[in-house]
Amino acid sequence: MTEKPYVLAIDSGTQSVRAIVFDRRGGMVAREAAPHEPYFSLKPGWAEQDPADYWKKLCLVLRRLMARPEFDRDELAACAITTQRANLIATDERGDPLRASIIWLDQRRAEGVEIPEGMPEVLKLYAALSKMNWLRLNEPEVHRRAARFLTVAGWFTHKLTGRFADSTGMQVGVWPFDMTTQKWYDHEMMFDIVGCRPEQMAELRPPGEVLGTVTAAAAEETGLPEGLPVVASAGDKQCETLGSGCTGHGTAVLSYGTAAVVGTTSRTYMASPTLEYYTWPSAVPGAWNPEFFLFRGYWLVSWFRDQFGYRETLEAREEGLPTEEILNREAARIPPGSDGLVVQPYWTPHPALAPKARGAVVGWTDVHTRAHLYRAILEGIAYALKDGVPILERDFGTEITELKVSGGGAKSDVAMQITADVFGVPAARPSTIETCALGAAINAAVAAGWYKDTDEAV
Repeated sequence: MTEKPYVLAIDSGTQSVRAIVFDRRGGMVAREAAPHEPYFSLKPGWAEQDPADYWKKLCLVLRRLMARPEFDRDELAACAITTQRANLIATDERGDPLRASIIWLDQRRAEGVEIPEGMPEVLKLYAALSKMNWLRLNEPEVHRRAARFLTVAGWFTHKLTGRFADSTGMQVGVWPFDMTTQKWYDHEMMFDIVGCRPEQMAELRPPGEVLGTVTAAAAEETGLPEGLPVVASAGDKQCETLGSGCTGHGTAVLSYGTAAVVGTTSRTYMASPTLEYYTWPSAVPGAWNPEFFLFRGYWLVSWFRDQFGYRETLEAREEGLPTEEILNREAARIPPGSDGLVVQPYWTPHPALAPKARGAVVGWTDVHTRAHLYRAILEGIAYALKDGVPILERDFGTEITELKVSGGGAKSDVAMQITADVFGVPAARPSTIETCALGAAINAAVAAGWYKDTDEAV
């Protein structure tokens, strides 16, 4: 076991990147963050970001963090990376991106992909949702030149260590990945169905194992100490689940992030044949996280703030507060049910379960104000996620009796009360709002030998 007292967690999301140092008790020692450039849409339904911006902002926050006086960088025992999920970065043999990253919000499909006769219908959907297949059909030169197809975490790992390695916990979305064994498929048919070859994939390790060490070149760019172990972790939602203390046993995690998710942890694998929920590899080695998903979760809060919250933004500036705090104050004055105003929060439809669903606001009367609409958005998000609870309880044979709430919504007292009222079970905040980074830090702590496994760490 290392005697070094700190671990580093890198959390790169859709909107920003954070780098946080934790101590042995899970306390936050120092934190730095920077916003990413917003995603761009060259065509309706597309969503892309520049990988160069990912790396530029990561280097920026790491250099700032390594200069902080609260700790000495040579006292770091390990570093773990968690990122946004279901992104695709196509690179050449050196690991240099060939195009923009296609991110998880992207709605394009690879229409017309043929699969072998007699295969399950779900594989047709799987092939159509593959970003690699889309490149094969629409950008064949990029697809031909691609030496690697990587996740954001896999690309960061290569930039930091020089190795094409990644975590099993990052394989979210359409990959030739066998969820039951948590390994790449051992037959090439599945690779062909999703549009890639085995040699284009990263080497996989389970969460809590070392992927490589920081190179001299990466140390120069980031300020990290050369030789620092880089540890496998998992996607942001799985890390939130671990960081919230949810390892199963009747507890569910509700993540109020850009996307909103209600999920739990299971030691057995089960998939929904109708894709009512997704089941992904957990940040807990050998476990899975079934997730019921709402694509536009607390993104809707930001949307409302930007489109309708000008007055509250000015008031917030005068008081030195976030705009959301003013909005939450006003929403708390509105009665439950928003005087009959109802929001269906499907600004982005579920591509498999409800591809034709659309957002709607119904029930308008002359008593309604912007505060009613804001509260109705919070209530609509909660009700949309509640639909997933009986489905998860049915398939995984456990009654959910407690909610751990993470993400931006966990900061809001009114959102927490709405959540408890809608779900009908206690809703608790974790000890830190940085649950995603804490989950990654737990993986780093296990790799450093502080704990024998994640259960002991939690």
